Amino acid sequence: MINEKKQKIFNLVSLSIIIFFGLFYLGRLIYFKILNDKKIVYSELLAEQVKERKIKYEAIPTLINEDNIYRFANDAKNNYVKFMGYIWRIVKVNEDNTITMVTENNITSLAYYSDNFDESQIIKWLNDNSLDKNYMTTTYSCLDSFNSIDNISCQKTNNYDVTLLSVEDYTKAGATNSYLNNGEYFWTTNNYQDEYWYVSNEGKLGLNDNTEVYGIRPVITLNSDTKVLSGNGTIDNPYEIIEHKPQTLNDIYVGEYLTLNDTLWRVVAKNNNNIKLVSEEYIKDENGILETFYSNYNNEADIDYENGLLYYLNNTYYDNFKEKDLITKGTFYTGGIEDNYQTIYDSSIEAYVGLLSIAEPFVYDFGNVFTLSKNINNDLGIFVIDENKMLFEDTVDSLHYVRPSIHIKNNINIKSGDGTYLSPYILGSDNNET
Repeated sequence: MINEKKQKIFNLVSLSIIIFFGLFYLGRLIYFKILNDKKIVYSELLAEQVKERKIKYEAIPTLINEDNIYRFANDAKNNYVKFMGYIWRIVKVNEDNTITMVTENNITSLAYYSDNFDESQIIKWLNDNSLDKNYMTTTYSCLDSFNSIDNISCQKTNNYDVTLLSVEDYTKAGATNSYLNNGEYFWTTNNYQDEYWYVSNEGKLGLNDNTEVYGIRPVITLNSDTKVLSGNGTIDNPYEIIEHKPQTLNDIYVGEYLTLNDTLWRVVAKNNNNIKLVSEEYIKDENGILETFYSNYNNEADIDYENGLLYYLNNTYYDNFKEKDLITKGTFYTGGIEDNYQTIYDSSIEAYVGLLSIAEPFVYDFGNVFTLSKNINNDLGIFVIDENKMLFEDTVDSLHYVRPSIHIKNNINIKSGDGTYLSPYILGSDNNET
């Protein structure tokens, strides 16, 4: 009898313990799963999702509230945005819920050629772009002049559709130790007399002459009503804010990728008739990567000169192209370099295959390659992108790799892919085929 009573007490206590822990863990599940998930999807707005993101147990904070400006800093890993063919990093959410962001990588490289930002070649290039301004507002940009990073200020400002990072934005993000240090040289908006502040490939700030050529990382600001369609802001799953499922090449963005001739290509430019592409690989032959000279004569872009690179591209290379029926003749710019990047457009050729010129997007993505840009004062001088992806003048008979560029029809159907590096567009037939 006593044992039965003890057994009943034991069973009752055990049941009570089981019920207690069951209710306890059920409560934790409700709080951390259901309620916490509600916080994460508190709003469709990108700005609100960023501000609601609470990252616990960070030794070094990656999201800082500075007087209601939410600024990403240090080793931030959840501020990636896919927008208009580029990958961007959110720099900050402003007080009015607009979102300022910068491209992850340089788009091209240029010189300022002015000690006035508003009159520089860089601001002209930045605002001659294909970005859809319906999603954007102007960006508040710091233009202060100072000779030491100990004197950084933001008193002189202006608004731009597209601009660059300021030294203030770079340093407040953590400078060398931040996500903004991308291992590339790039300009900022700030100067001191006829020199401008730049960031080196090691992430250090320095001053250099406004004739120096460094990288361009565009900065834009999204509207406050920008919504998140998908993604969580990581590099593998960036925020997506535009519904973009093109059916033909006419609807793709500059910066997106596609596969052609068993090679990856990137969109450089678009017009009403065709799409300009550049290869993401060097040309190869039976011996490996092709290393050749531009010419053994001069720096003129002559596709009929048999000992020239352009002749090879428009004959041997073109003839062996698997889908050459998709290639159309297009314009390649051959103008020389002066103190104005637009001089590259002063002359051009029509060809099936060519090279990029300086100031075009993505020309600096690969090193040790020729461009079509020549030295107008030296008929043996041709500009190349060196191994450090910097502009360098060499002679036409020097040996370098070749990164071809082509134009293709813009009415070609897209069979699959999302236009990213890892999932490029796979092409079908063009719409004129029967």
